[in-house]
Amino acid sequence: MNVRIKSHVALALGATALVVPALTGVGHAQAIDEMMQTATGHVNTAWGYLINSVGFIGGGGLLIGSLFSAYKKHNGMGGNNTSYGKILGAAVVGTCLLALPFYERTASTTLWGSKATITGEQQTIKFNQ
Repeated sequence: MNVRIKSHVALALGATALVVPALTGVGHAQAIDEMMQTATGHVNTAWGYLINSVGFIGGGGLLIGSLFSAYKKHNGMGGNNTSYGKILGAAVVGTCLLALPFYERTASTTLWGSKATITGEQQTIKFNQ
C-alpha cells in the first residue's frame, strides 16, 4: 500500500509548523479576546455604513426617481406605461428607506442601549432653621 501526501497538503502543514511558534505570544486568552472585540467593532462599523448607504442612497434615489417619473408623466414626455400607483409606491418605499438608519438607531437604543429607568427615588428639599 502506497501512501502519498499531495504537495499542497505538505506545503500547508509545513507553513503551519513554521507559523505556530510565532503565534505563542499572542495566543493567550486575553489577546484572542482583544482581537475578537476589535473584529466585532469593525463588523459593527461596516454594518452601520451599509445601513446608512442603503438608506440614504437607495431612498433618495427612489424619491428623486418617483418625482421625475411623475413630472414626465404629467407633462407627457414619456413614462406612459408607468402608473401613478407605481410612482406612489416608489415614493413610499424611498421614504421608508430614507428613514431606515433612524429606525435602526431607535430600535438598537431601545433594545440594547441605555434606557431611562424609574427607580422611585425622589429628591427632597430640606430646610434649615
